[in-house]
Amino acid sequence: TLRTLETYADDLMAFVLPPWQDEKLFQLRHIFHDRIYLPVWKDLSWESLQFYKKALELEQNEGFELFATNRPFMANHEAKRVHDVLTCILHKTTLSEARTRLLANGERYLKPLPDLEKLWSDRPDLISKTLSISQRLEFSLSELRYEYPEIPKPLGLDAAKYLRQLVDDGLKRRYPGGVSEKVEQMVAHELALIGELRYEEYFLTLWDICQFAISKGILHQGRGSAANSVVCYALGLTAVDPTKVQLLFERFISRERGEPPDIDIDFESGRREEVIQYIYKKYGSEHAAMVCTVICYRTRMAVREVGKVLQIPTTTIDKMIKYMGREGLARLKEAPEKAQEYKLEPKTYSLLIHLSQELKGFPRHLGIHTGGFLIAKRPITECVPVEKATMDLRYVIQWNKDDLTVLKMLKIDVLGLGMLTALKKSFEMLREHEGRALDLYTIPHDDAPTYAMIKKGDTVGTFQIESRAQMSLLPRLRPENFYDLVIEVAIVRPGPIQGGMVHPFVKRRHGEEPITYAHPDLIPILQKTCGVPIFQEQIMQIASTVGGFTPGEADELRRIMSSSWKKHDLMQGLKQRLMNGMLAHGIELAYAEQIYQTIVGFASYGFPESHAASFAILTYASCYLKCHHPDVFVCALLNSQPMGFYSPRSLVQEAQTHGVRFLELDVQRSDWDYTIEQKNSVRIGFRALSGMREPLIDQMVRERQASGPFENLSELIRRTHLPKAALMKLAASGALTSLGLSPREALWTIQGLTLDKQSLLFTKESTSSGQTDQALLPQEDSWQAMCREYRSQGYSTIHHPIGILRPALEQWSAQARQRNHVGYTRADRLKHLRNGTKVRVAGLMSLQQRPPTAKGFAFLTLEDESGLINVVLYPNVYQEFRLVIAEHPLLSVTGILQNVENVIHVKATHIQRCQV
Repeated sequence: TLRTLETYADDLMAFVLPPWQDEKLFQLRHIFHDRIYLPVWKDLSWESLQFYKKALELEQNEGFELFATNRPFMANHEAKRVHDVLTCILHKTTLSEARTRLLANGERYLKPLPDLEKLWSDRPDLISKTLSISQRLEFSLSELRYEYPEIPKPLGLDAAKYLRQLVDDGLKRRYPGGVSEKVEQMVAHELALIGELRYEEYFLTLWDICQFAISKGILHQGRGSAANSVVCYALGLTAVDPTKVQLLFERFISRERGEPPDIDIDFESGRREEVIQYIYKKYGSEHAAMVCTVICYRTRMAVREVGKVLQIPTTTIDKMIKYMGREGLARLKEAPEKAQEYKLEPKTYSLLIHLSQELKGFPRHLGIHTGGFLIAKRPITECVPVEKATMDLRYVIQWNKDDLTVLKMLKIDVLGLGMLTALKKSFEMLREHEGRALDLYTIPHDDAPTYAMIKKGDTVGTFQIESRAQMSLLPRLRPENFYDLVIEVAIVRPGPIQGGMVHPFVKRRHGEEPITYAHPDLIPILQKTCGVPIFQEQIMQIASTVGGFTPGEADELRRIMSSSWKKHDLMQGLKQRLMNGMLAHGIELAYAEQIYQTIVGFASYGFPESHAASFAILTYASCYLKCHHPDVFVCALLNSQPMGFYSPRSLVQEAQTHGVRFLELDVQRSDWDYTIEQKNSVRIGFRALSGMREPLIDQMVRERQASGPFENLSELIRRTHLPKAALMKLAASGALTSLGLSPREALWTIQGLTLDKQSLLFTKESTSSGQTDQALLPQEDSWQAMCREYRSQGYSTIHHPIGILRPALEQWSAQARQRNHVGYTRADRLKHLRNGTKVRVAGLMSLQQRPPTAKGFAFLTLEDESGLINVVLYPNVYQEFRLVIAEHPLLSVTGILQNVENVIHVKATHIQRCQV
């Protein structure tokens, strides 16, 4: 309002946009005095000409000052097309219908000064006025004042003393046998640096948040560089003891960086919102807000939006997106003949591709960061703009995390991790059913059966080592201890893979290749990884040990190289300094060049050892539970969905191969969650049903617990008041079998019920033929039962589609072998075949991967009734059969068996729809 403007106008200028209302214009001049200006522009449109004439009148008659502006909507003239598309998207219209909503021309772009001088040759003073105004604007980001929030402290203790007290208390818990001299030295060093940089309140804030999580029984685990700190370990922010893995504290905090350390804390994904609301409640929306992230158009979204603007049918766009696959627009661009297939004019087809390419990467909207929080002592709106998010009880700042880093503002990441939810549920079930108290700290270490399972690659459903690449590497790497898991977590990453580090490490580890070092001083740094750099911290240590860098400068080197290494001049300056440091250290020129090339090739892609160590703790915990308590582990995983690589169907089948028995859904026994009924027996929960609402099931379970089992369908309806749609879902899932009704009988009966409006209960329609019709219902065969279960809950515990098809596949195979052709082989029999054998397999698609680092290779995971089948597709094979893979879930694959070191793959040569 004008009153608000008058209150805060002292340090502001007013640029009043047309159309101008005389009364309001004079009120604004009264408020701003000589700080009010009227912007004018020339974009060769009738509207701008009219505004300019009006401005000249106000200048001549009323004394208002004018200044020239581009008032731009785009960076250059060529961006007009994208602006038109965005305008149509904004107004939910098409190019042919947008009309006057589109700009009349493309003149509203950032013009160079010579063009502006020519454009304003009649009034060059207006350009001079623009420059003089800019000189009056003195604001700088350095004026923003930010202070860490403070938490209440015991009387007589300042932040430093309170932090020291909490650390001492934590050390007693972490090291019950006594604190070693080494740990004391590390703590003294860390606290001294924390005090020097005045970060005490930062650590106290994080400790307070974690204490809330502990008080509510919310499992949490700090990851990232927090694992480098004994202080974080003592405060309970992380479960990683940095003394055990020799982590570098300067990777966490350094004088040179002079910025707050970045600590990520994972909480149970299902309960993270409790932590978020605690922060809002404690600090208030005036002092806490979540960081934003800029969501940009990706290829598929760009194609869809441009397709709407160009009035291309949605079905056509769907076909194009399916065709282009991961190659994206390049694939469409290489096939102009597709325009005819999609019934598009060549010009429209070309326009779609080019506009989508221009729109790709363009900002679409602001989103909420996955967990980044900014917390401030003073009202947060004094240093950053805040808006209310669309999600209730959320507030978000309009800057992203990189902006906060530049301004050195405190950001904490409150993240959600599904595996923490699964682990917490596992611990609770173990306590309830077996009376065993376990947590991340008390799980038995170095358990031989657990590592034996890991070595076999039997890690479906575990944390971080469940991917195809990890499961293939595990039998070769053969982890034997915790640090081996740290390496395993870090080595299957783009950096080590692209840098060619994986194979040399495996060979050196098993003595198949000699371990060498470029210089003796690198032995302490690279000895634990067989002379091969795997972690970012090793790169930093190399720079600081033989390159003459301080630890803080080494971290700055890593950050510069990972983001700006293509800047030739900057790299040359860094190279010269590194080379000078190494030569001064006595390293020969050839070795120095070799070390430098190692740093350049690896720094951009390395994975932090601290991060890997934090993840490895969860990796080991999940593997231990899978090994010793497969029923509890799979039950917890299914209750924590969605998460991980694998669908509930795959998790259920995997657990069945480990002896876990699944009991059918039952209105008399099942709860919302999956439950353990007895050892190795899991009762399916109603959360498995697609579209079922939890409140309805909770209502039914409470009624069952209060008044006992349901005698029949009528009593179930009368006591629970479930809607007809919910009853149909229960019937289709087979959950009413215990009431004496088969799924088909239950569906038939419920479909014949009507609602009695007086009693609000379902009653059966009066029909004399009801019983006769029911008696004539045809029986389900196995395939129909399996399809019903898949539609209802996504899987079947009794039937597998390939298992049902197996007799027909065996019959086909027998006929094929008579003609010297290849028959079908089950997944569990592939391990008995020799490497190089030609095979044919049939399976249900479980997983498809095509990593960017795989150079065009694709990987499929199929499943049959006996297990999983890993399929490798060379780029040409993938391109030939990609549409078959995309359109058909049941596949038949012919290829060559690869059986090396118990790692089994089928290298596909031909893929088709599985049909018998």
